[in-house]
Amino acid sequence: MTIDWDQREKEREAEARLAQTRTIPVYRPARPMGAAVTRALRPLLKNAGPAPETLQSRWSEIVGLRLAAITEPVRVSRAKDGGVLHLRVTSAAAPIIQHAKDHILERVNLASGSKITSLKLIQTAPPKQLNLVIPRPLTPEQREALVKHLAPVQNRAIRNALAQLGEAVLTGQRKG
Repeated sequence: MTIDWDQREKEREAEARLAQTRTIPVYRPARPMGAAVTRALRPLLKNAGPAPETLQSRWSEIVGLRLAAITEPVRVSRAKDGGVLHLRVTSAAAPIIQHAKDHILERVNLASGSKITSLKLIQTAPPKQLNLVIPRPLTPEQREALVKHLAPVQNRAIRNALAQLGEAVLTGQRKG
């Protein structure tokens, strides 16, 4: 076996240079665990579809005010070729929603970045409309009659409560 003296001399010079050079170790902080989990789960979550809470909170900006007034997202389920969006809709508005199905699916996929391919409508009864009563102010005669009738009541708290009740009855206000 022959010794390569030139090679050996180069190694000694390299060792001498390394002995003189003091390196500072580079500190690289560890990446957060959440970043690795997010990266690993991104393909799975994309196929699963958006969370219903996310859709409900942004529903009016996703489909628009007119469609949001008559629909409500319930859930997203999985199917063979993609996701299925379940929408709660009144029976009278179901044909309108069926007609706008492609538009709704396009907007939901664009907003959520998922692959929802079909729509399932859950038909319900229309929401009960509340009767809105616009209160009218008391006339001076009504106010005077109310004060006159409540004058015999001695307790101030009871008199104030009865005055509020009388004013609400006379003006047609409803609470609760």
